[in-house]
Amino acid sequence: MKEKKGVVFGGKEPVICLPVIETERDAIVRKIRELSGRGAAMVEWRMDWFGQAEEPHAVEELLAELAGTMEHTLLLCTYRTKLQGGRGILNGAAYEALNLAVAKSQAADLVDLEFYQTGEQKRQILALQEAGIWVVCSNHDFGKTPARPEMERQLLEMAGAGGDFAKLAVMPRGREDVLRLMEAVTAVKEQLPGSHLIAMSMGELGVISRLLGGWYGSEVTFASAGAASAPGQIPYEEAQELLGRLKAYC
Repeated sequence: MKEKKGVVFGGKEPVICLPVIETERDAIVRKIRELSGRGAAMVEWRMDWFGQAEEPHAVEELLAELAGTMEHTLLLCTYRTKLQGGRGILNGAAYEALNLAVAKSQAADLVDLEFYQTGEQKRQILALQEAGIWVVCSNHDFGKTPARPEMERQLLEMAGAGGDFAKLAVMPRGREDVLRLMEAVTAVKEQLPGSHLIAMSMGELGVISRLLGGWYGSEVTFASAGAASAPGQIPYEEAQELLGRLKAYC
C-alpha cells in the first residue's frame, strides 16, 4: 500500500479523484477548496483548462494561494495536451518546465507526466520526485482499446520507469474491450505486485471499470463534481455510494 496525507492507495476500493476544469483563477481556487472542504480524498486540477496555463508565473501564483490549505486532500496537477485528449499546447522544454514548477510549489502532491509524449522519462521522473512530488506516468487512447499484450507492455514500461503510479485510459468499442483492460491490469499486478496502477475504460461501456478498481488492481477512479473531464465519469456522490456497497463484497 501507499499513503500520503492519510489517503491510502491499494485498499479494497479505489481512491476517488475529482477533476476541476474551471477556466478562471478565482473559480479554480474556489472549486478546489470547496471539494477539499467536502472531504474529497483527491482533487485533480486540469491545468490545461486554465486560461493562463501557458504562463508559468500564473500557475505558480495560483498554487501559492492553495499552499497549506489542503491538509487532508491530495492535489494532482495535470496539463493534458491535445495529443492526449486535452487542451494543452505546450511540449518539450516548456511542458517539462511547467511540471517542475508544479513540483517545486509545495502545494501539489502529484503531477501527471504524459509518458509517451516526452523524452528522457526517467530523468524527468527523478527530477520531479527530487522536488518532493509523486509522479503519475500516463497514457491515453481515445480511439480504441489496444490488444492486451500492448496494454501490458505500456503499463510495465511506465511502472518500470520509476514513477509512483502508471496510468492507462482507453476507449472501448465493445464489452470485450473492457474485460481486456481489466485482464491486462490484473496480469501486470501479478507480475509487479508492488506496482501502483490506475486504469480505466472510458465512456458508458467502461463505467464498470471505474467501480471495480479495488478488485482488478486500479487504485484511483475519477468521478465528476460538476462537469466531467472525460467520458464515463460517475457523479461523486453516486460513486461514493456504489463503491461503499461494493467494498463489502469485492
